[in-house]
Amino acid sequence: MAAAYTLAQLRPYLAPVLLEATGTIQGQALLTRLLNETSAQLRGSSSRGRRIIRTTDVDTADALLTQAILYRETGSPSWLPGPGLEDVAHELIVLSVRGTHATLCASSGPMRDRLVKKLKAVRRMPRDAIAAFVGDEAKALWLNGVHTPTAAKADTKALTGVDLGYSLDPIGDQSYYFSAVRSIPDIPALAAGAPRPPLIGAAPGGGRIWIRRAESLEDYRAVINAALDHATTGERRPEPFQALAQPTNSAEGVEGAYAISIIPEELLSEDDIPRENREAARRWAFDAHYAVTPRDGMALSVAVTLGGIVIGTAELGITLDEEGEAQLGFGWSEQPPEAAAARAECEGFLGNLGAIKIYYESGHTLAQARCYAGGFTDQPFDWRFDDFSGYDVDTEKPAVPKGKSLAQCIAADGDTSLFAFTCQKMFVDADGAPHGWLASDDGSMELADFIHIDPDAKVLTLVHIKASGSTAPDRMAAPAEYEVVVSQAVKNLRHLDRRNLADELKR
Repeated sequence: MAAAYTLAQLRPYLAPVLLEATGTIQGQALLTRLLNETSAQLRGSSSRGRRIIRTTDVDTADALLTQAILYRETGSPSWLPGPGLEDVAHELIVLSVRGTHATLCASSGPMRDRLVKKLKAVRRMPRDAIAAFVGDEAKALWLNGVHTPTAAKADTKALTGVDLGYSLDPIGDQSYYFSAVRSIPDIPALAAGAPRPPLIGAAPGGGRIWIRRAESLEDYRAVINAALDHATTGERRPEPFQALAQPTNSAEGVEGAYAISIIPEELLSEDDIPRENREAARRWAFDAHYAVTPRDGMALSVAVTLGGIVIGTAELGITLDEEGEAQLGFGWSEQPPEAAAARAECEGFLGNLGAIKIYYESGHTLAQARCYAGGFTDQPFDWRFDDFSGYDVDTEKPAVPKGKSLAQCIAADGDTSLFAFTCQKMFVDADGAPHGWLASDDGSMELADFIHIDPDAKVLTLVHIKASGSTAPDRMAAPAEYEVVVSQAVKNLRHLDRRNLADELKR
């Protein structure tokens, strides 16, 4: 028989999701509704045996209504299929209500996220309420990219340092937004009794903050009340980290969807997830192809294929509510009967705003149900447009038959690749004859595709080449490929240092 634990005996970690009622319900009625909805989710289907072992009495001190649920999960270890051994984990959920606001603390991260998605009586507080907990001296920063997926740039980054606001790169980091941060905000009520202001984590998109473990029930009440006070009436500072992409609450000007990517939680989670769930996530994230057609405003059509098989065409209607959170209208306009099962599985990912990113020609990106506008730091380019007549803009380099080297094939035997253009057209004198010293360093860890030295002008030129994906005269710009080339060029600028250059040229 389980021991009759009381709230006073528990020490939950203070990492509350800050919530607000979706209707007019408040106080004890709201707590009862939350308790019932949470209990129903805990009793729902699970790959592990789950059982509620205790629900505490309601604590009503300090104008805060608090109640906890203790539950147990049992199941076989993932590394031992079938019966034999049994893992047992005891977990805790603490619910608190004050008026129309509530908090949820959970010892299990996956269960916390599942509950926040499923609860009907409450929703997460607005982003600016959580951003109010972001202060000075950011010690840890989690960045999420709004750029189109490219091998030259990470999708996400995690940074640690003394004061990360000074370490952000206004050019390289302008295509990221911050999803979470640990900093030192000036909130006296949360620093009461501490020798120095506390380090507080905040995830504005997730409606969550995290501080430390509660020392007592009285300490828990004080911190939760202080957090609710600051979230509802605290100072709203300007959006931090101005060098990063910034959220927008308006759909005005957001248009021209051109790409979509799926980034399911199952691929990022460190928790033990059933193999079939992780495999499905991998399939729709990496194996499927999504052809996007823009519609009015933020809406788009997505033609889905998987392994060459047409799954259907999905219609995604995107709107932003008054808080800037995206709302999705989803349906299929084309539904091949033979792909019904695959289409149902696909909809679980494509119809989940938390798992998709949508990229717009207006410079906006929809990510984690929020719309972001990328930061911009203009850098002038000395553009020069050339005539590629007689050359294949969609062929980067010539094919290299067995027994030959790349150098032997460039501009030889009818080669009309972009490598041939570089050799024959880029570095010529007034008579059209090749001039200077030209070498190719194409390959892994390259200095550049080509290095050219003009001995008369004493100019060194590094050439990076990327073939076009289309030869159509009205083809659009390819931002993903452009980012690859530019990032290569920026990365290799270090070779213009004389010592680095000498070493590379000797090599």
